[in-house]
Amino acid sequence: MASVDNEFVLTFAEILGPLGAIRIKRMFGGFGLYCDGVFFAIVADDVAYLKGDEQTRKAYDDMGMAPFVVPSGRAQTLSYFEVPGEWIEDGDQLMAFAHMALGAAHRARAIKDARDKRPRKTAKRNPSNKSTVKPAGKGG
Repeated sequence: MASVDNEFVLTFAEILGPLGAIRIKRMFGGFGLYCDGVFFAIVADDVAYLKGDEQTRKAYDDMGMAPFVVPSGRAQTLSYFEVPGEWIEDGDQLMAFAHMALGAAHRARAIKDARDKRPRKTAKRNPSNKSTVKPAGKGG
């Protein structure tokens, strides 16, 4: 784990340890948590957020998990949702939703990887569209 002095982040990461190798990285003015190299959680201002997608939306909504709002001048949300504070004390509930978050993160990564592997469109060359340059010094 990275050298982190935030006790809440360290506790949260320790609870999530059974998921796999948890790595903490400073970002967004807070912390990003990775499990086996996959970004699946954010901690900002001692509030934890888990990755979500269409498959997790109903479960997260049913629990009243609010979306993470980027702390900038404009209102922008990410697909990460607030973990109820009492879950830090209830490891079973947290782990059930952490597994869902990790699944959402893997699905998002698979989509990104597939998008990155698509062939890129390049401008077609038209060999008949050659520009001619007149030699210097020869008027015309």
